Amino acid sequence: MSGANRTRLVLAVAVGVVALAVWIVSETQRSTAERVFDESQAAARMQTAMLDQETGVRGFALTRERPFLQPFVEGGREFNAAAQDARGLAADGDHQRLIGQMIGTADRWRALAERDVGFVGLQRGDGAQRPPRMRERKRLFDEFRVRGEALQRQLETERSEKLQRAGLISVAVIVGLGLIFIGVGLYAIEREVRRVRRRRARERRYRDTQGEFAGAMQIMRDESEAHELVKSHLERTIDGIDVTILNRNNSDNRLYAATALGGDPALADKLVDAEPDSCLAIRLGHPHEQGGDVDPLLACDLCGKSAAEVICTPSLVGGEVIGSVLVRNERPLVGDERERIADSVSQASPVLANLRNLAIAESRAATDALTGLPNSRSCRDNLKRMVAHAGRTLSPLSAVMLDLDHFKQVNDRFGHGAGDDVLASVGEALTSKLRGSDFGGRYGGEEFLVLLPGTDQSGALALAEKLRAAIEALEFQQPELQVTASFGIATYPLDALDADALVRMADRALYAAKAQGRNRVELVDSSARQDAVSQDA
Repeated sequence: MSGANRTRLVLAVAVGVVALAVWIVSETQRSTAERVFDESQAAARMQTAMLDQETGVRGFALTRERPFLQPFVEGGREFNAAAQDARGLAADGDHQRLIGQMIGTADRWRALAERDVGFVGLQRGDGAQRPPRMRERKRLFDEFRVRGEALQRQLETERSEKLQRAGLISVAVIVGLGLIFIGVGLYAIEREVRRVRRRRARERRYRDTQGEFAGAMQIMRDESEAHELVKSHLERTIDGIDVTILNRNNSDNRLYAATALGGDPALADKLVDAEPDSCLAIRLGHPHEQGGDVDPLLACDLCGKSAAEVICTPSLVGGEVIGSVLVRNERPLVGDERERIADSVSQASPVLANLRNLAIAESRAATDALTGLPNSRSCRDNLKRMVAHAGRTLSPLSAVMLDLDHFKQVNDRFGHGAGDDVLASVGEALTSKLRGSDFGGRYGGEEFLVLLPGTDQSGALALAEKLRAAIEALEFQQPELQVTASFGIATYPLDALDADALVRMADRALYAAKAQGRNRVELVDSSARQDAVSQDA
C-alpha cells in the first residue's frame, strides 16, 4: 500500500471514530432522555390513576350514586397498566424499590377504598355515616404521593447525572481524538520524513552504483569483459534475477549468448543457429516484456517462456541494435528495478559498440582477408609471445613453415582467381587440422607458419604430415588443378633459442624439403643446427 493510500485510510478511520463517538454520545443522551421521560410519564399515570380512584370513591361516598364509581374502576385498570410500564422501564434497584413501595401503598389504599365503598353502599337515608377508614386512606394516599415525588426526583437526578456523564464522555472523546490526531499527525510527519530519507538514500545508492558501473565500463579491455560486467552489475543490484547478454556475431547473421545461460538448456538449444530477428527486442528495437500479468500481442519464441517474468532490452547505438540484455526472474520487477535495467543498458551500449568496433578493426588489422588466417604481423607477434611462454614454462615449441609448390604456375596457368581459391582452401585445411591451442597464419605470399606449443619434433612431424596430406587431397573446380606443399620443422629450444632463429631454422628445413623434391616434410638437420649455432656465436 502506498503512503498516500495509507494516509487516506488513517483519515477515513479517524473520521469514522469521530462519527461513531458522536453517535454513541447522542444515542446515549437520546435513550436516557426517552427512558427517563417514559418512566416519569408512567409514574405520573400511576398518580393520576390514584387520584381518579380517590375522586370516584369520594363522589360515591357523597352521592351514593353508582356512576361515580366509574373513575374508581377505570383508575384501577389504568393504575395496573401504568405500574407494569413503570416496572419495565425502571433502570436500577432504587427505582424498582420505590415503584414497588408505591404499588404496595396503592394496594393497601385500594383495599381500604373497597371496604369504604361497601360500607357506604350499606347505608340508607340521609343520615348515613362517613366511611370510618377515610383518614387511613388519606394517609396512604399522601404516602403514595410522597413516594411518587421521590421517584420523580430520582428520575430527574438520574437524567442530570446521565447528561453530565454524556457531557464528560463528549469532552473525553474530543480530548482523546485530539491526542489521537496529534499522534497520527506526528506519526505521519515522521513516516513521511523517513520515507523521504529512504527515497533519497535509495537515489544516492542508485547514483553511486550507476556511477561506479559507468566508470568501470570505461576501462573494459574487450567485449567479453564488458558483457560480464553488465551481467554482474545487474545481478548484484537487483535481487533474484538472472541476466544473459545476447550478441550479434561479426557477420550480423547469428545471435549467440555472450555470457553464461544460467543452466537453461532450452534457451541454449534455441540459440543454436538463431538469427538476430529471433529476439523480439532486437527485431522491434524496444524492450519486450513477457510473463506474469503481461500478455503481449507478439510472443517471443526465443526467450519468452524461459522464466516466469522476462524483460529483454535491446542495446541501441545510433539507431543500430547490436544485441540485447535478457533479464529473467520469478517475480514481477518494480519501477526502480526496471529503471535500473534501462539505464544500465543505455550506459553500456556505447561502450560495447566501441569495443566491438575496436575488436573488428584489430581483427581486420591482424587477419588476412583472403584466407581468414592471422596475417604476417600477427604471426610475428604470436611467435614472440609463444617463444617467451615456452621459455618461462620450459616446454618445447615447434614451428612449421610450409610453402605451396609451384604456386606461380597455378597463377600463370589458371589465373589469379584460381590462385586465390587455392590460398583460401589451404587456410581452411590448416584451420580444420589444428588444435585449439595451436596457431596458424599466412606468413606471406604462399608461405604459412604453424606454431605448436608443447610439441616436440615427433609431434610436429606427425601433424605436418597430416597437413601435407590434407593439402594434397584438396579439390578445385579445375579437375587438372592439384596443389602440394613443402614443410620445414624447427623446435625450440633444440634447434633455436629465440623467435627469429626458430623461424630461420624452419625456413632452412623448408628449403631442404623443396631441394629434395617438394611435397615432403623435413626436420632441421644437425649440420644446419651447427651452422646456426656458430653464426649466433
